[in-house]
Amino acid sequence: MGIKQLMSLIQERAPKSVKSIQMDMLTGKTVAVDASMAIYQFLIATQTFSQGRPGIGELKDEDGNLTGHLVGLFHRTIQFFENGVKPIWVFDGKPPEMKSGELEKRKELKEKAEEERKEAEQSGDWEKAKQMAGRSIRVTPEMMEDAKRLVRLMGAGCIEAPTEAEAQCAELVKLDLAFATATEDMDALTFGTKFLLRGFNSKKEPICQINLKEVLEGFEMTHEEFVDLCILCGCDYTSTIGGMGPVTAYKLMKEHGSIEKVLEKVKESNEDETKKKKYAIPDKFLYKESRNLFINPDVLSDKAELEKKIEFGKPNEEEMKSWLIDHKGFAEVKVINGLERLKKSQGKKNQSRLDNFFKAGGMLSSTKKVQAPKGKGGKKVLRKSAP
Repeated sequence: MGIKQLMSLIQERAPKSVKSIQMDMLTGKTVAVDASMAIYQFLIATQTFSQGRPGIGELKDEDGNLTGHLVGLFHRTIQFFENGVKPIWVFDGKPPEMKSGELEKRKELKEKAEEERKEAEQSGDWEKAKQMAGRSIRVTPEMMEDAKRLVRLMGAGCIEAPTEAEAQCAELVKLDLAFATATEDMDALTFGTKFLLRGFNSKKEPICQINLKEVLEGFEMTHEEFVDLCILCGCDYTSTIGGMGPVTAYKLMKEHGSIEKVLEKVKESNEDETKKKKYAIPDKFLYKESRNLFINPDVLSDKAELEKKIEFGKPNEEEMKSWLIDHKGFAEVKVINGLERLKKSQGKKNQSRLDNFFKAGGMLSSTKKVQAPKGKGGKKVLRKSAP
């Protein structure tokens, strides 16, 4: 889920923090990528229909296991390297205990979607069946292990987070081991990533880059206040205050500066019989625990150890060909062509774009309007583009 409607709030209150870029503008940089998020996107993207009968991607190995995520990872990793970008694929570890409620909700929604998919198939509503199939996708531990094996064989960086991948991505950025976090989850900003990159799956739209420093400047908030705002908007770790949307949450945070003081005001308002607007504070509003999780997440933070774990290297061609072609059902010609592209891209010396030598607002800035990609947290809006 991320943070409810945070993107809309940023576009309204801190529009200068959002800009659109092309992949090649990241040349020479290392990017921490939320692997779990990308894998779900790849599986959903490979939904296809054949002869009027739905099939999840129709991309399977010899044992009938889905491989759409491997196809996506294969091509996305090549795309990164071809653009001079070094990807660190970061995988989720064990979810925080506080997220159990959210995960249970997601499980129930998947089960409901699976039932609706079957009903739609029986009634011949293939469009709805396809939509429900996307919502009911499950990623197994075996699929995740295959994904880790693939990116390591390709020479990309790969680590497993103790808990949340986006928290670990943010830590890599804070340690200057990566330039930005690539994920659709807006809570990467709440975890403190300096830059957030969204929209890699769109072929037509540019990548959306969000600058946390400029978000905080636009909001006129400290990062601690921003964390409290995100919790009030709605996050994965606690229930939200009923009747309070992001606009109201922002207004109250600006007026009072902390959740504690906001709660005092809300309780006072609820007790005032002249006030029509009432807010429902959850019985278990774990805002203190959520705040601590965002500010002090369970992450790997030893820079030297992380550098060892990441291990960029050369692609293992023979093992990749044997595994992907003989066991995962990949077409031989596509694997060979992909490997040629991979070798060619990794043989180049990474060069930063000329733009990197100019400060923001310099002679290379552009005012071309482009659309920010739609994500979990908001709607598409027109924004100015700058390198």
